[in-house]
Amino acid sequence: MVSAFEGQVTPGMAQRLFIVLLNTPLENASAPLAQAAVAAAMGTQTDVVFTGDSGAIAVEGAAAAQPAADGSGRSLHALIADAAEAGVTFRICSPAVARFGEALIPEIREVVGAAWLAARVMEPDTVTLTY
Repeated sequence: MVSAFEGQVTPGMAQRLFIVLLNTPLENASAPLAQAAVAAAMGTQTDVVFTGDSGAIAVEGAAAAQPAADGSGRSLHALIADAAEAGVTFRICSPAVARFGEALIPEIREVVGAAWLAARVMEPDTVTLTY
């Protein structure tokens, strides 16, 4: 069965998806990254922020060494690159950078702080998913 909103944002749907990866280990990150890519492809403004333990995913080389859990044989970094190409904006919080270092994957657009994160999750017309 095909849903009425498959492939597009329709009236009544939130216009922004905000995904916070907080405690997601590398081996479990494929699903939320795929969800982000699909949402962006549907026309939803989609942001992913790496924070907490999940900040390790954004470190250069970590996601490249992790196979994606989608059965494609590609790396987790390939999924991140695909999501960025679909329109997902990737950010990392400043405490994660302090913890894991500044050698980040090129898809990271910005380092953000707690105030930026709090303001985004409280915006109207935004759905926030936390993993």
